[in-house]
Amino acid sequence: MSTIKNESYYKILGTTANIGQARIEEKYLEALEKHPLETDPETYNKIQEAYDVLKDPEKRAAYDEARKSNKNKKTQTKQVETDAPAKAEQHHIKEAETEANDTKQPNEAEQLIIDAKKAMDNEDNQTAFELYKKINQLVPDSGEVKFKLLKLASLNDDVDEMEKVFSEILPLAASDEELQMIYNLKAGIYRDNSYFDKAIETYEQLFQMFPEQTVMFVPALADLYIQTGQSDKAMQLMEQSQPREEDTKTITSFYLSWINLIITTEKWSLLSKVISKFKKHIKHISDDVEQNQLKNELMEQYRYFHQEALFQEAEIYTSLADALKSPENDDIKQAHQETKKQAQLQKDIRKLFHDKNVHQLLYYKAYEWFYTGKIAPAKIMAVTKELPISVRQQLESDKENYAAGIMQLKKKYPFIYKSYQDKWNNLFEQLTAGLSRQEKRKLGKKK
Repeated sequence: MSTIKNESYYKILGTTANIGQARIEEKYLEALEKHPLETDPETYNKIQEAYDVLKDPEKRAAYDEARKSNKNKKTQTKQVETDAPAKAEQHHIKEAETEANDTKQPNEAEQLIIDAKKAMDNEDNQTAFELYKKINQLVPDSGEVKFKLLKLASLNDDVDEMEKVFSEILPLAASDEELQMIYNLKAGIYRDNSYFDKAIETYEQLFQMFPEQTVMFVPALADLYIQTGQSDKAMQLMEQSQPREEDTKTITSFYLSWINLIITTEKWSLLSKVISKFKKHIKHISDDVEQNQLKNELMEQYRYFHQEALFQEAEIYTSLADALKSPENDDIKQAHQETKKQAQLQKDIRKLFHDKNVHQLLYYKAYEWFYTGKIAPAKIMAVTKELPISVRQQLESDKENYAAGIMQLKKKYPFIYKSYQDKWNNLFEQLTAGLSRQEKRKLGKKK
């Protein structure tokens, strides 16, 4: 049973629910650096528990499912079963033990299960796989056993065995919903073991079988296209698969995924159209609980990107949250306005970096002033050190051109200048110390 009652596993790892599976370990390691066992054992244990669930696609799927229905079903708020591989597996876990007891050799089946679990704990996946094959012969109708075999075959990089086990699982599906879940699970296992082509093939099979429900799986396939260098195809797929008559939660999830994919691929030209469509959809959400859930998710995304000093991305989510009718709209509106300014300033500084007609040192000064207090000093230092010392010294020694650059900045990038006006003015005075008023004016005519 989970020891974390209300705190999101994603929040504990310093990320959000939209994070790709491949980046879970990265966020886990970052969290451990901030909260080592020696100095913060309580948080360290929380991080371990969160990672144990999120690193496993099946456990993560079960957790996400429980998290989504958490606020509507009180019985699901008491416990999240972090040791269940997936929703389908949970259904069969007791069944496997019961059927094992009903066989002619119950002691053998039980002992094999115990031995297999020990082998898995020792990361001896090949031995565990062979043991589960024997268990499968004793309880051939157990979905739990077959799911274990599928997982172990993937850990052993045995694609042929994966396909064989998958063919045994399919007949156990009692409904279209279960069949979709099984295909989705298979694709997820392929994806997480870097068999991207196989994962894509599996999703495409799923689309052919259930063409009317593709909207549920499109974001996952689009993400795979991106991982295989097909970002244009991913965006085209999202465009063609826009939901029309789905429930509001499905549409909400679709648009959130689409925005996340745009951020990942930096296809910013598509963003305004998607946000416009999303805002129209938001107006049709009348359920207060659903509105509140969406607001919390949007603000969670905002806080994540804001903390990472990614203000253009953060502003997207405050803009959407501001479109909701919420009692806390004044706070959201203020956060949106402040983030919008930061995003514009960040954008101008990036533009300054690529401007070959301005003094080089202006960018590094603006970068330093903007990011101080927002990111680690080491990151700022790493950027400022990109300019070789000899070049920096040469540029700094030409004080008149440096000062002329500040005057040019004032005209060409007024927002950057006004944001740090006192700093720019002080720097200008230092550079022009000893010059007459007329000489200072002439600097404005320099190119």
